[in-house]
Amino acid sequence: MGLPRRGWSCRWACVYRTALALCLCALAAMASAKPKVLVSIKPLALIAQEVAGDLAEIDTLLPITASAHDYPLKMSDHRRLREADLVIWVGAELESFLARPLANLPAHRVLVSHDLEGLFWPEADGHNHADQEGAHLNHGHNRNQNQNKDPHIWLDPRNARVIAQAIAERLGQIAPEAAVQFKDNAERFSQALIALDTHLLVQLTPVKTVGFAVYHEGYSHFVEHYGLHQLAYVTLTPERRPGAKHLQALRNVLAKEGRCVFLEPYHHSRSIEEMALSLGLKVGQLDPIGSLEVSSYSELLQLMGQSFLTCLTDGAKIP
Repeated sequence: MGLPRRGWSCRWACVYRTALALCLCALAAMASAKPKVLVSIKPLALIAQEVAGDLAEIDTLLPITASAHDYPLKMSDHRRLREADLVIWVGAELESFLARPLANLPAHRVLVSHDLEGLFWPEADGHNHADQEGAHLNHGHNRNQNQNKDPHIWLDPRNARVIAQAIAERLGQIAPEAAVQFKDNAERFSQALIALDTHLLVQLTPVKTVGFAVYHEGYSHFVEHYGLHQLAYVTLTPERRPGAKHLQALRNVLAKEGRCVFLEPYHHSRSIEEMALSLGLKVGQLDPIGSLEVSSYSELLQLMGQSFLTCLTDGAKIP
């Protein structure tokens, strides 16, 4: 009877060691698992990637061609929201469709960029706020009320620095072992943006007085920071078609001092192109989200600066 007991003892010891090894491997895998970060739109994802490096998995919720205002979430999107360690979005002011599903998540798993302290806001929209058509073209409408603030906060590089610091802090809480690296990445990103910002401020100075219209009212962060001369917008939001009254007002103001009308990659307008042709204006393109080819936040900002300079001058490139 002794031999069977010794055989069973060895067998159980082997099973125990195997189970222990598997348990330790599982714990090690859990400890080394990268945080899963789900970001609402590409510009914020580009900032998050700068901070995370290869220490977190960054995923973008919305396709580039989707509207950030009324995107219909799929069941798979709801699952991605639930499974993420951190969800980063601008806020209900831009992505209102996310307000309800994110309200069901713990606060520590959601980062609302729009509410961060230290963000820079345009003092006034300065560009044509609304009558019944959403199309009044006079200057000076004050945006002191929170709900009227332009939510396209990433178009000011100073805000990108604030967002990066907030992401670094939150990721450091999720993965303390990488907190120092996240902080260092955010600081390097911040210093690079300071240099790029200075460069753009100098390069865009010659076109500060040149009038233009943008496709939708979403560029005030960039326009005011760089002191550009926006006269009007084609439509308040990309989903809203401009009315006849607004188009006539737009024509009038552009005929006086306009040089360029900017459209967007996924929003074309034959009527605006025809208007520009009849007035002798150039037609440019602004991409506030970043096309498939854009791989970094700095590139997004550089391309926007180049678009302004090209359309508002004779096509010279930023050195």
